[in-house]
Amino acid sequence: MAGREEGEREATMRPRPADREAMPGRTVSAIRRRVCALDRRARRKIASYFVSLRAKVVSLLTLVGAVLIAISGGFALYDFKHDLRVQSDIRAAAVSDIFIHAAHRALDMEEMEPVLAALTGVATIKGVALAGPDGRIILASPSTWLGGNLDAAAAALPDRGASGGPVAVEPLAHLAGGGKRPGDYAIRLDFPQIGTSGVALVRVDTDIIASQLVVQAVNTLMWLTITVILAILTISLLIHRVVVAPIEALRSYAESGGEGAAKAAGPDDEIGIVARALSDSFQARHDGEDRLVKLSWTDGLTGLGNRSFFKRRLAEETARCEGNETLICVLIMNLDQFKDVNDTLGHDAGDAVLKRTAEILTGCRRDGDTVARIGGDEFGIVLRDIRNADEALELASRLVRAIGAPYRLGKQELQQAACVGLTFYPQDGRDVDSLMKNADLALSRAKQEGAGACALYRHELHLRAIERNSIERDLRTAIAKRELTLFYQPKVDAATGRMTGAEALIRWRHEERGFISPAVFIPVAERCGLIVPLTKWVLDEACRQNREWQVQGLPKIGIAVNVSAIDLRRTDLTDTIANTLIERELSPHYLELEITESMVMQDVDVVIGTLRRLRSLGVSISIDDFGTGYSSLAYLKRFPVKRLKIDRSFICDMADKRDGNVIPKVIIDLAHALGMTVIAEGVETANQYNLLRDLGCDEIQGYFTGRPMPAAEFEVFLRNAPAGKPDSDAGTPPGVAARSTLAGLRGSAA
Repeated sequence: MAGREEGEREATMRPRPADREAMPGRTVSAIRRRVCALDRRARRKIASYFVSLRAKVVSLLTLVGAVLIAISGGFALYDFKHDLRVQSDIRAAAVSDIFIHAAHRALDMEEMEPVLAALTGVATIKGVALAGPDGRIILASPSTWLGGNLDAAAAALPDRGASGGPVAVEPLAHLAGGGKRPGDYAIRLDFPQIGTSGVALVRVDTDIIASQLVVQAVNTLMWLTITVILAILTISLLIHRVVVAPIEALRSYAESGGEGAAKAAGPDDEIGIVARALSDSFQARHDGEDRLVKLSWTDGLTGLGNRSFFKRRLAEETARCEGNETLICVLIMNLDQFKDVNDTLGHDAGDAVLKRTAEILTGCRRDGDTVARIGGDEFGIVLRDIRNADEALELASRLVRAIGAPYRLGKQELQQAACVGLTFYPQDGRDVDSLMKNADLALSRAKQEGAGACALYRHELHLRAIERNSIERDLRTAIAKRELTLFYQPKVDAATGRMTGAEALIRWRHEERGFISPAVFIPVAERCGLIVPLTKWVLDEACRQNREWQVQGLPKIGIAVNVSAIDLRRTDLTDTIANTLIERELSPHYLELEITESMVMQDVDVVIGTLRRLRSLGVSISIDDFGTGYSSLAYLKRFPVKRLKIDRSFICDMADKRDGNVIPKVIIDLAHALGMTVIAEGVETANQYNLLRDLGCDEIQGYFTGRPMPAAEFEVFLRNAPAGKPDSDAGTPPGVAARSTLAGLRGSAA
């Protein structure tokens, strides 16, 4: 068995035939690629060398050396020619002296023959001859010159005493048809013993002299070349040491960005100055980079880490705890109503609140915990080495209590509340994004519970988030396919029962989910950006329907449409409404916009500008749910609003509580004092109706006067509602007759 298993292993490790056939090709290809890579690297290295400063310096010095050698060669050639002529003249002069002394002693021409023979034996004398007065050569060595005649120029030579030396024949004497030759000399001789004269001819062997001079010149040039090469090398080394090496060091320092090398500094020359300037610039850059890195991880206001820093530290902590049972808690805290502080007290006060919060969190931080400002008024904390959820909740509650303690800010006494969401690693998430997302979900749950709440992440929160995403997806489809509809709830005059208008309420009946409340899908629309097209559709549909009713001759009433805070901050809201009114041919007086009290307190100046433009357009504006917000009288006087709607919560308390009429009474009196009309919403009983009428409320809206109805049903209601006359039944509250008429019509239709 063992042998078989070993054989199987060998078989598995042995390459298949196809693999063996492909191996040589792959090997060759790999070798070829490696060779090509080496060749490319070699070419790059060679190319980089030839473009380097060192190569340029060596090339320049080599060129200078070559030029110097060439110039020296030219001078050597000139000296060679000059020395050749000088050496020839010297030898000719020596021969001439011998001829002259022999001529003075000679008794006849024949006595000159031994002299010629002796001279011919000299190594550098190639030939000698003696011519008579008639120019005919009578003695010569070699004998081939005998019988020759001198030309007129040679025959007319001056006496040596006049010239001081041998005279080169110019042109040389023609001997046996020969022409001009280098090294030929002629001199006139006087024979006093004979009483005649003649001409001596000498031919110096210039080849021997030239060979001697060539050897000398070659030696000179060789030593000159060696000297030049040594000079080039010496100068190159000197330049490299003094110039090139510092520049190359400076280049390396620059390429490294000032990292991994000592500070580039040199002598007090130009290179040293540049080196120090470069080093200083690198140091400044490094300092700037360090500051930027610090700024990129730090919140400038509080000095805490920012969101990026928080995520990095969270990633480090999760990596540290990977594989063990250590529990990490991710805590996200949000300050409640922080925007109110900025809007009412100013941004400086808001900054002071944030700094105070940062100081509290830092002071309560345990060793190893991380505190960061991750958003405008959001702070994140990483609690390491948590034993259980109770410990984390205790720490979170302690932080909330510390932040919620009253304190003074200038002349104002403030009490800042906060909400906290908590999630844990690893059971709630194993990566940074999941943990922060889950903490945000827990924070949203804490905000719903109220100020100062702390909420743990639960899986159902994730399911709710999935549900919201599903609603968002289906809402997009519903808007595109016009699956939404509008219901209309009437408003009546409290004194006369006359219908004064209606409020358009959006409704959505899902194919699978059934009826979905606006309280569910409107926040989703605001969060995902669908509120803008949704509001545009509501405005268009309400204006279209109202105009259609007017064309049918029905009573002209105003239709109120709710707008969100996002709509109010849009700069094009006025243009959108104006275009809608023009397209639907509806007068602005029949359109009313309802806004909540909290909306107008967000970006007050921007909202006021938008409201004034809408008011100038002719559109009515009312404040919905008045009394539940936090607007002040100062702001209320600035708003171009003419109608207030009392929140239904105050209407419900009127019959149930002894002092339930106080707040509605105050709101009604306040509104009348400011010249505003008051509408009470959520009126469901006759008792509530009568109380509001007695308090002076102007208009009524609620189930008592009419439920929200679809367009077709509201059209019937509008046709049969009282038109400006009090209700015929004195004891019956206004609006009841309209409801009875509508019920009768429904029964007859059935």
